[in-house]
Amino acid sequence: MHRKLSFTLAGGPIYWRTDRIKELCKYLTANVVAPMFTRNGAKWNCRFMNFFTFDNASDRLAPTGTIRFAVPPQLAGQVGELETSITQELAKLRIKVGPFKYERDPALNTVQSILIPITDNPTAQAAPPDVNISQFRGCVVLSELLGYQRVHGRYEFTADDLVKRVSSVTEGRIAAYVTSPVKGTASLRRTPSCIRIERVHSCLNEVKQFGLWALNHNYRKLAAV
Repeated sequence: MHRKLSFTLAGGPIYWRTDRIKELCKYLTANVVAPMFTRNGAKWNCRFMNFFTFDNASDRLAPTGTIRFAVPPQLAGQVGELETSITQELAKLRIKVGPFKYERDPALNTVQSILIPITDNPTAQAAPPDVNISQFRGCVVLSELLGYQRVHGRYEFTADDLVKRVSSVTEGRIAAYVTSPVKGTASLRRTPSCIRIERVHSCLNEVKQFGLWALNHNYRKLAAV
Protein backbone atom coordinates (compact mmCIF):
# COMPACT_ATOMS: atom_id res chain seq x y z
CA MET A 1 0.00 0.00 0.00
CA HIS A 2 1.45 3.38 -1.06
CA ARG A 3 1.92 6.02 1.60
CA LYS A 4 0.04 9.22 0.94
CA LEU A 5 1.66 12.59 0.43
CA SER A 6 0.24 14.69 3.26
CA PHE A 7 -0.73 18.30 2.63
CA THR A 8 -0.73 20.51 5.70
CA LEU A 9 -0.20 24.04 7.00
CA ALA A 10 3.31 25.37 7.55
CA GLY A 11 4.95 28.19 9.45
CA GLY A 12 2.55 28.29 12.38
CA PRO A 13 0.98 26.27 15.18
CA ILE A 14 0.20 22.60 14.49
CA TYR A 15 -3.09 22.29 12.63
CA TRP A 16 -5.05 19.37 14.00
CA ARG A 17 -7.76 17.85 11.87
CA THR A 18 -10.64 16.91 14.13
CA ASP A 19 -13.41 16.54 11.56
CA ARG A 20 -13.39 12.74 11.68
CA ILE A 21 -13.32 10.25 14.53
CA LYS A 22 -9.90 8.87 13.58
CA GLU A 23 -8.33 12.37 13.57
CA LEU A 24 -10.09 13.28 16.79
CA CYS A 25 -8.47 10.25 18.44
CA LYS A 26 -5.04 11.55 17.41
CA TYR A 27 -5.88 15.02 18.72
CA LEU A 28 -6.96 13.71 22.12
CA THR A 29 -3.89 11.48 22.32
CA ALA A 30 -1.58 14.47 21.76
CA ASN A 31 -3.49 16.93 23.94
CA VAL A 32 -4.70 14.73 26.81
CA VAL A 33 -2.63 11.57 27.21
CA ALA A 34 0.80 12.83 26.14
CA PRO A 35 0.84 15.81 28.59
CA MET A 36 -0.27 13.60 31.48
CA PHE A 37 2.46 11.06 30.71
CA THR A 38 4.98 13.90 30.67
CA ARG A 39 3.76 15.27 33.99
CA ASN A 40 4.04 11.80 35.50
CA GLY A 41 7.55 11.28 34.14
CA ALA A 42 6.44 8.29 32.06
CA LYS A 43 7.71 7.49 28.57
CA TRP A 44 5.60 6.01 25.81
CA ASN A 45 5.37 5.69 22.06
CA CYS A 46 1.99 6.52 20.54
CA ARG A 47 2.75 4.28 17.53
CA PHE A 48 2.38 1.23 19.75
CA MET A 49 -0.08 2.47 22.39
CA ASN A 50 -3.18 3.98 20.83
CA PHE A 51 -5.32 4.53 23.90
CA PHE A 52 -7.94 6.48 21.93
CA THR A 53 -9.59 4.34 19.26
CA PHE A 54 -12.96 4.31 17.55
CA ASP A 55 -15.68 1.95 18.67
CA ASN A 56 -16.33 -0.94 16.28
CA ALA A 57 -19.89 0.26 15.70
CA SER A 58 -18.65 3.68 14.52
CA ASP A 59 -17.38 4.86 11.16
CA ARG A 60 -13.87 6.17 11.74
CA LEU A 61 -14.23 8.54 8.78
CA ALA A 62 -17.44 10.10 10.09
CA PRO A 63 -17.48 13.32 12.17
CA THR A 64 -19.53 11.71 14.92
CA GLY A 65 -19.52 8.33 16.63
CA THR A 66 -18.15 6.70 19.74
CA ILE A 67 -14.54 6.97 20.84
CA ARG A 68 -13.18 4.22 23.07
CA PHE A 69 -10.52 5.33 25.53
CA ALA A 70 -8.52 2.57 27.19
CA VAL A 71 -7.25 4.01 30.47
CA PRO A 72 -3.44 3.63 30.54
CA PRO A 73 -2.30 1.50 33.49
CA GLN A 74 0.15 4.26 34.43
CA LEU A 75 -2.79 6.69 34.83
CA ALA A 76 -5.30 4.28 36.38
CA GLY A 77 -5.63 6.39 39.51
CA GLN A 78 -6.34 9.58 37.59
CA VAL A 79 -9.58 8.74 35.77
CA GLY A 80 -11.31 11.87 37.06
CA GLU A 81 -8.51 14.11 35.82
CA LEU A 82 -8.52 12.33 32.47
CA GLU A 83 -12.26 12.83 32.07
CA THR A 84 -11.96 16.52 32.91
CA SER A 85 -9.14 17.01 30.42
CA ILE A 86 -11.04 15.16 27.67
CA THR A 87 -14.15 17.24 28.31
CA GLN A 88 -12.18 20.49 28.25
CA GLU A 89 -10.39 19.68 25.01
CA LEU A 90 -13.63 18.77 23.26
CA ALA A 91 -15.29 21.92 24.61
CA LYS A 92 -12.51 24.03 23.06
CA LEU A 93 -13.56 22.64 19.70
CA ARG A 94 -17.27 23.09 20.53
CA ILE A 95 -17.75 19.38 20.05
CA LYS A 96 -20.78 18.02 21.90
CA VAL A 97 -20.72 14.69 23.69
CA GLY A 98 -23.24 12.42 25.38
CA PRO A 99 -22.84 10.87 28.82
CA PHE A 100 -19.65 8.89 29.24
CA LYS A 101 -20.03 5.14 29.71
CA TYR A 102 -17.61 2.86 31.49
CA GLU A 103 -16.26 -0.64 31.14
CA ARG A 104 -14.96 -1.93 34.46
CA ASP A 105 -12.76 -4.73 35.66
CA PRO A 106 -15.22 -7.40 36.90
CA ALA A 107 -13.06 -8.25 39.89
CA LEU A 108 -11.66 -4.89 40.99
CA ASN A 109 -14.45 -2.66 39.63
CA THR A 110 -11.83 -0.23 38.32
CA VAL A 111 -12.47 1.66 35.09
CA GLN A 112 -10.73 -0.03 32.15
CA SER A 113 -12.28 1.89 29.28
CA ILE A 114 -14.36 5.02 28.81
CA LEU A 115 -16.81 5.25 25.90
CA ILE A 116 -17.18 8.83 24.66
CA PRO A 117 -20.15 9.44 22.34
CA ILE A 118 -19.48 12.34 19.96
CA THR A 119 -22.93 13.68 19.08
CA ASP A 120 -22.09 16.90 17.20
CA ASN A 121 -18.83 17.88 15.54
CA PRO A 122 -18.90 21.38 14.00
CA THR A 123 -15.22 21.18 13.01
CA ALA A 124 -16.31 19.04 10.05
CA GLN A 125 -17.75 22.17 8.41
CA ALA A 126 -14.35 23.89 8.25
CA ALA A 127 -12.23 20.83 7.47
CA PRO A 128 -9.79 20.94 4.54
CA PRO A 129 -10.57 18.84 1.48
CA ASP A 130 -8.85 15.48 1.24
CA VAL A 131 -5.81 15.15 -0.99
CA ASN A 132 -5.58 11.43 -1.78
CA ILE A 133 -2.30 11.31 -3.66
CA SER A 134 0.47 8.76 -3.26
CA GLN A 135 3.98 9.91 -2.37
CA PHE A 136 5.24 8.96 -5.83
CA ARG A 137 2.52 10.59 -7.89
CA GLY A 138 2.35 13.64 -5.63
CA CYS A 139 6.09 14.24 -5.85
CA VAL A 140 6.02 13.88 -9.63
CA VAL A 141 3.14 16.36 -9.95
CA LEU A 142 4.69 18.90 -7.57
CA SER A 143 8.16 18.63 -9.13
CA GLU A 144 7.58 18.05 -12.84
CA LEU A 145 4.32 19.89 -13.43
CA LEU A 146 4.33 22.60 -10.77
CA GLY A 147 8.08 23.20 -10.55
CA TYR A 148 8.52 22.89 -6.78
CA GLN A 149 11.67 21.43 -5.25
CA ARG A 150 11.73 19.06 -2.31
CA VAL A 151 13.96 20.28 0.54
CA HIS A 152 14.75 18.12 3.57
CA GLY A 153 11.96 15.71 2.68
CA ARG A 154 9.20 18.30 2.24
CA TYR A 155 7.75 20.78 -0.20
CA GLU A 156 6.78 24.25 0.97
CA PHE A 157 4.75 26.84 -0.93
CA THR A 158 2.22 29.59 -0.44
CA ALA A 159 -1.46 28.97 -1.06
CA ASP A 160 -1.82 31.68 -3.69
CA ASP A 161 1.26 30.49 -5.62
CA LEU A 162 0.05 26.88 -5.49
CA VAL A 163 -3.34 27.80 -6.94
CA LYS A 164 -1.68 29.99 -9.59
CA ARG A 165 0.69 27.23 -10.70
CA VAL A 166 -2.01 24.56 -10.86
CA SER A 167 -4.26 26.87 -12.88
CA SER A 168 -1.43 27.53 -15.36
CA VAL A 169 -0.85 23.85 -16.19
CA THR A 170 -1.95 23.34 -19.78
CA GLU A 171 -3.24 20.27 -21.53
CA GLY A 172 -0.04 20.31 -23.56
CA ARG A 173 2.14 20.06 -20.46
CA ILE A 174 0.04 17.21 -19.14
CA ALA A 175 0.27 15.41 -22.47
CA ALA A 176 4.03 15.97 -22.56
CA TYR A 177 4.37 14.54 -19.07
CA VAL A 178 2.35 11.40 -19.72
CA THR A 179 4.37 10.68 -22.90
CA SER A 180 7.79 11.61 -21.48
CA PRO A 181 10.59 8.99 -21.46
CA VAL A 182 10.74 6.63 -18.52
CA LYS A 183 13.51 7.82 -16.21
CA GLY A 184 16.79 6.08 -16.93
CA THR A 185 15.58 4.69 -20.27
CA ALA A 186 15.60 7.39 -22.94
CA SER A 187 14.38 5.03 -25.65
CA LEU A 188 11.34 3.89 -23.68
CA ARG A 189 8.45 6.32 -23.59
CA ARG A 190 5.31 6.18 -21.49
CA THR A 191 2.18 5.22 -23.37
CA PRO A 192 -0.40 8.03 -23.31
CA SER A 193 -3.88 7.07 -22.20
CA CYS A 194 -7.08 8.75 -21.10
CA ILE A 195 -6.76 7.02 -17.73
CA ARG A 196 -3.28 8.46 -17.04
CA ILE A 197 -4.34 11.93 -18.14
CA GLU A 198 -7.45 11.74 -15.96
CA ARG A 199 -5.33 10.73 -12.95
CA VAL A 200 -3.11 13.78 -13.43
CA HIS A 201 -6.18 16.02 -13.70
CA SER A 202 -7.56 14.48 -10.51
CA CYS A 203 -4.29 15.11 -8.62
CA LEU A 204 -4.11 18.70 -9.80
CA ASN A 205 -7.73 19.34 -8.89
CA GLU A 206 -7.32 17.97 -5.36
CA VAL A 207 -4.18 20.04 -4.84
CA LYS A 208 -5.94 23.15 -6.13
CA GLN A 209 -8.95 22.60 -3.87
CA PHE A 210 -6.63 22.37 -0.87
CA GLY A 211 -4.98 25.64 -1.91
CA LEU A 212 -8.34 27.36 -2.34
CA TRP A 213 -9.47 26.11 1.08
CA ALA A 214 -6.30 27.56 2.63
CA LEU A 215 -6.89 30.92 0.92
CA ASN A 216 -10.51 31.02 2.05
CA HIS A 217 -9.44 30.37 5.65
CA ASN A 218 -6.54 32.84 5.56
CA TYR A 219 -3.81 30.20 5.74
CA ARG A 220 -0.88 31.37 3.64
CA LYS A 221 1.97 28.89 4.07
CA LEU A 222 1.47 25.25 3.13
CA ALA A 223 3.59 22.12 2.97
CA ALA A 224 3.52 18.61 1.56
CA VAL A 225 5.42 15.87 3.37
